[in-house]
Amino acid sequence: MKKIILILCIFVQVFILCGCSQDPFILFSAQNPKNGLNKNQIEYNFKTEQPIYYALIAPKGFQEDMVRISLSKKDTKSEFWGYSNYHNKTIKLKGENYYSDYFVIREEGIFVLQAFNLKNLSKPIATGIFRVYAN
Repeated sequence: MKKIILILCIFVQVFILCGCSQDPFILFSAQNPKNGLNKNQIEYNFKTEQPIYYALIAPKGFQEDMVRISLSKKDTKSEFWGYSNYHNKTIKLKGENYYSDYFVIREEGIFVLQAFNLKNLSKPIATGIFRVYAN
């Protein structure tokens, strides 16, 4: 029962924070989003070695039960800002409208987190950008 109430609280907070968009989106925080977030806890700048929590939320639900999460780093030193693949992960959803996890990055940079349906890996269903800077 507590888990259901917690999930409902997360969805209510997300709709208040992000409007009524029905497309999937990504939120970042230094705190675990499973405990609920308010708009002051959403962040896009993190320190190296700091846990970066993210929540992939699809208010209408996901089209598939498998989603690919891709983390890339922007190369700010190249002339045209290329990207390098940093981490990929395929997850199996259990019927929820959200997925949450965290990672720790040990270097500075601008990072792009994207989520894809496995049937179409060329078009992301959600994208989020954040920055990691030195302590």
